[in-house]
Amino acid sequence: MSTTALTSSPPAQPPGPPGWPFVGHLPQAGKEGILQFLERTWHQYGDVFSVNLGFPVVVVAHPDGIKRILAGNAKNYVKGKTYDGVRKIIGNGLLALEGDAWKARRQLVQPAFHRSALGKLTEAMVESGRNHFDALLSRHGSEKFSLDAHRDMVELTLDVVVAALFGRELTGAAQVSYEALGAALELVSHRSNGIVFPRWVPTPHNLKFHRTMEEVEGAVYRVIEAGRKSGAAEGTLLAMLLGSKDASTGEFLTDTDLRDEIFTMFVAGHETTALTMTWLFTLLEGRDDVMQRMHAEVDTVLGDRDPTFEDFPKLTYLRQVIDETLRLRGPVAMNARTAVVDDEVLGMKVRAGDVVMPFFYAVHRHPEFWVEPNTFDPDRFSAENSQGRESWSYVPFAAGQRQCIGNMFSLVETVVLLAQLLRRFDVEVGPGLDQVEPVAVVTVRPDRPVMISLRARAPR
Repeated sequence: MSTTALTSSPPAQPPGPPGWPFVGHLPQAGKEGILQFLERTWHQYGDVFSVNLGFPVVVVAHPDGIKRILAGNAKNYVKGKTYDGVRKIIGNGLLALEGDAWKARRQLVQPAFHRSALGKLTEAMVESGRNHFDALLSRHGSEKFSLDAHRDMVELTLDVVVAALFGRELTGAAQVSYEALGAALELVSHRSNGIVFPRWVPTPHNLKFHRTMEEVEGAVYRVIEAGRKSGAAEGTLLAMLLGSKDASTGEFLTDTDLRDEIFTMFVAGHETTALTMTWLFTLLEGRDDVMQRMHAEVDTVLGDRDPTFEDFPKLTYLRQVIDETLRLRGPVAMNARTAVVDDEVLGMKVRAGDVVMPFFYAVHRHPEFWVEPNTFDPDRFSAENSQGRESWSYVPFAAGQRQCIGNMFSLVETVVLLAQLLRRFDVEVGPGLDQVEPVAVVTVRPDRPVMISLRARAPR
């Protein structure tokens, strides 16, 4: 046994603020907002700290700590009981499965998101964008008009998800309201936090639960039924799922299996891109320089045509703007894992059964890795400025083996739709959009409507 092992001090208990009996820090988090509360606590107590959010949580806000949880010692950190409430809504799809069942399902779904498949998926993105933005042009002509960016982007990205992953012929089957999609995300968040009454208890929340699930699940099952009857379009995720067999049983996926995967893609798959586009507008207030550079790049690369998959790597400045938006307003601020056995993270004790929360929102603002971390600066993602950057300091889609399977799909979609918007419209933002606050539901959503103005661009 080495001298170092004999003399090394035991790991410390993570520090944290004093809380109330029984309810811990829930009153503070509710009053400030969970993101704002955790960010303030991080600045006060450091990169590993503890809070009580109805249950004890160890929050980790440093790339090295997050790397240990999601990669270096990932087998010790599982999606435990904190996901039980979520599983009651989304089921046992790719997001919630663990172990061998997760590996088998990931291998089944992965080909739909391979780079080789993205070319065809991009065609669906472009068609959706063209239909949507040309309809706005037709409706408003040369007049300036205003719209709620988040509502409009959700409508567009939902059409993309249905067309690209399920087939455009199923668009009608997948009709669901903006309000129901938002409510479904709020339900997932609510079920993953705090005390939840049994579904049969007629609380206001449970009544909303039943209304929302009836509408959203109805759309999911209509998609499955239509796909079975008419055959899903070749190359879509639905076609792949309908033709696949469970690796453990050798049987085709049941409607319940299909429901679990499609529900996740349907509810959450549209939200990442919609939110990225929405948050981008809030960061552009007073940044005419960024807007001008984006327009110039779109004009140079595309001229008077819509983008293709081959244009994605050429729209480098748009990608920088999107990356910087994802850094400051990434769709996922944190996630939760449960420790299986005792561990040590950055010198701090993690006990078996502890809920451990990688806090991406803080990592993206960590002054050790980002100069002027709260400043919106797309040039920090230029090729030159990105050299040597710690890869775990930028994790907008999480990281490790459970990195979001649709991350490249979302990036391509955001670049494509942003390019199509800028090719057709001049965009005016503000005033006041810089005051929009992030609210963590499942995703990081704006606390109020994000109103922007569009006007058809003059011929070039």
